[in-house]
Formats: sequence, C-alpha cells, structure tokens
Amino acid sequence: MDVLMTALQPGGGIKTFFRYIYGNEVFDHCTFTLFAPDHGLSEYLDNSLGESRIRVINSPERSHLFVKELRKVLGKRRYDLVHSHGFGAGLLTELSMTGLKQQHLMTAHDVFQASQFGGVAGSVKKIFMALLFKRMNAIHTVTNDATDNFHSFFPSVPERCLHPILHGVDTDYFSSGSGVDLRADLELEADLPLVGFFGRFMGQKGFRTLVDAIEQLKLTGFGRLPKVLTFGWGGYIREDYQYLEAKGLSEQFIQMPGTDNMPAMIKAVDMVVMPSRWEACGLLAMEVLSAGVPLLSTDCIGLREVVAGSPTRIFSPGSAEGLAAAIKAEIADPSRDRFLDYQPIAVERFHIGRPAAELRALYDELVGQTL
Repeated sequence: MDVLMTALQPGGGIKTFFRYIYGNEVFDHCTFTLFAPDHGLSEYLDNSLGESRIRVINSPERSHLFVKELRKVLGKRRYDLVHSHGFGAGLLTELSMTGLKQQHLMTAHDVFQASQFGGVAGSVKKIFMALLFKRMNAIHTVTNDATDNFHSFFPSVPERCLHPILHGVDTDYFSSGSGVDLRADLELEADLPLVGFFGRFMGQKGFRTLVDAIEQLKLTGFGRLPKVLTFGWGGYIREDYQYLEAKGLSEQFIQMPGTDNMPAMIKAVDMVVMPSRWEACGLLAMEVLSAGVPLLSTDCIGLREVVAGSPTRIFSPGSAEGLAAAIKAEIADPSRDRFLDYQPIAVERFHIGRPAAELRALYDELVGQTL
C-alpha cells in the first residue's frame, strides 16, 4: 500500500504517533511518504523507525504554499491513500485534493475549544471547516472523548465518518524498564518525596497549577516540601520558571536534562503529575500507568478516559487546591503497590499493537472502497 501522509505542525504528539504506530509490523508492507515541514523531522524518523520507513518531502509552512506544493505532489503520482495528521493539515490537504478522486483519512490529534470560534470571523471559519470535513472519507479520533468533542462542534459531519481508535504506547518498554537513583545523582535526602512533571511548558499542560499547588503546601506549613523534577521542554519554559521564581519556589523545582530513557525517569520519581487542561489522548498517562508509578491527574477531556478504572488520584483542571491535596495524600499514603497491581491491566489495555491493527484495518477498508 502506497500512502501519502501530510502534517503541518508535526510536534511532539504527532511525532510520537508516527514512532509508535508506523514502527508496528502491521505496516511493514506499506510505503510512506510524508509531506511536512522538516526541521529535523526526517532525522527523528530515520533514527526512530529506520531510514527506509518514511520518506519526508519538506513542505512550505505557509498555508497557500502548502496547498500549491501539495497539489504538485498529488499530480505527479497516485497514492492508494492520503492520510493527514492534525486539523490544519487535514483542512489544507482536503483543499489540495479538490477535483481529485482519492481517499482521504484525517487523524484528529487535538480537540476543539469554544474560544476558537468566537465572533463573526469564528463562525465563518467554522462553516468553511465543516464543508471541508464533510468531504473527507474518514476522520480518525484517538479517544471517544475526542469523537464526542468533534461531533459537538461539527454535527453536520456524518457519524459514520468518525472512527474512534483509542491510542496506545509501547507498554512493554515502559513496564520492563528500571528506575535510576535520582536522589543520589542530585545529592538529595534519601527520603525526600520526588514529584515528576513530564509535560511541555504550555498552558494546555497546566504547569502553573502545579506551581500554585506547591505554593499552597508551603503557605499552609506542610512539613518538608517535595522536590519537583521537570522533564519537559519548549513552549514557555523561561516564563514558567520566572513564574515560580517570583513565588520564591526556586529551591523546590529542578529542570532535568533531556533523556532517551523515559521509563527510567518515570520510575525514579514517587509520583507523576498531569495537571492538563485538555488532551486528545493522554499518552503520558498510559506510559506512567504501564510503568506502575503513582499518577495524579485532572479529569479533563481525553485524559479522564485513559485513567478511568485506575488508582489515579484525580483533581479538577486548574485546581491548585485539589492538586495540593492529592500530593499530600500520596505522601501520607504512598500508592505504588496499588499501581503495580494495576500495571498488568495497563500493559494490556494500552498496548500499541491494538490501535496499530485497528488503524491498518481502516486503511484496508478505505483502499478497498477505491478498487
């Protein structure tokens, strides 16, 4: 099967999707070409999947040029399937395919917010987006939450076009890895509680809720404050660290260097915090649960579906009080044993083999419709 993929902003979530999904053996007999801004993407894919797995065509980033160049690519060769990743790429790809009779699948890697469609301009944008979405052959969503979110914003898109496939991770990798002794490496007290934050520094990931929670613990005279180790990068890292410095919390946070061994870092902390405001699918939660490590998370869209039925301590998005209480509860009554008991369930539930097989079946269904 010859597949042309497109992406306009292939950030962390989309890159992780490529690594997890297309590294699976069910796609061994597919040929992939990816039309996307490179910026190191081809190197990442070659290192993650092998040099022959996905060929990258460097695309323009401006929308009109993206459409113009993609039409040229589509005109040179007929692909069995066109698969776009993300709303922006999906819309521009569908626009590029005007007049072309090819199957188009879009994977929705995010969810919509009401703030995106405010005012007259927002309403017009929404109408135009709906017209393009309805032209697509299939839309793949990564949780049922994301499916409901899409349908609530674009009810005119037929439900039969929406295909929810809960995403997954390499659960074997996260369950089998061993932790490292970060307390010794950082010269910290042997019994000092360690909190891990692995999200990017952006509003969606709720880092400042964690900062505010630590401040609340400090102001209420909570014993010995935990040390927060942050592993995320990018976004507003400088501004977020200035925020916590202004609150006098510099001593409680340590920005860790980049790592290629996520299981070791996850297993090195006493708890992982996910103060997300929204997610399409909480992949980090899947990784943490597969590692058997205590998780504290919000019940936001896309994340609540992942943590349902697990021992995760839940708090509301944006609630520093709720997170502070969860941290206190985890320190007072460590729950690692409960998470280790849940670990085999997580390993099976989130194994990447399931969503890879389901997506490959969707590929076959769509390609079969064109034969």
